[in-house]
Amino acid sequence: MNTETDLASMLLLVVVALLTAKKTKFGQMTLRATKALEYLKTSDEPIRRTVNQIVWCHKRIAENDLWELPQWVLENDEKYEWVAILIVDGELPMLVYQKSALRGLESFLMRLEEQGATIKTENRAKKLTVDMGDDACEISFWRNPKGGKYAPFNVEVK
Repeated sequence: MNTETDLASMLLLVVVALLTAKKTKFGQMTLRATKALEYLKTSDEPIRRTVNQIVWCHKRIAENDLWELPQWVLENDEKYEWVAILIVDGELPMLVYQKSALRGLESFLMRLEEQGATIKTENRAKKLTVDMGDDACEISFWRNPKGGKYAPFNVEVK
């Protein structure tokens, strides 16, 4: 009887511990079982990344693929629908969710497609992946500093 009580107490303790566990984050890294992302943010200097792969997908597909998307992107269906995840070597992948930055990336992806790049399509075209292979490109994002907080992003690809 005493062993059963101890076992029940221990199970109850485990259940309570699991229920009270927080979904914690440290900076842009997640301590949960999801893939961490760096977010494209406004900066005084251009943000440059050498990109090996671009994943263009609906935000729900990215969430299903276990990417750690910010709540404001997941909850705002009117403002955010599609996202791009830039895969880079040696750094966290970068999430691009701003419409102006996505327009610049889309124009680059259209040029790649015209040039014969292989684009992998999944989930009924709700996820497109372009793998640059050895031809990684440098993508820069910047905003006009005089344009204010909501100035559109400019996108340059080298």
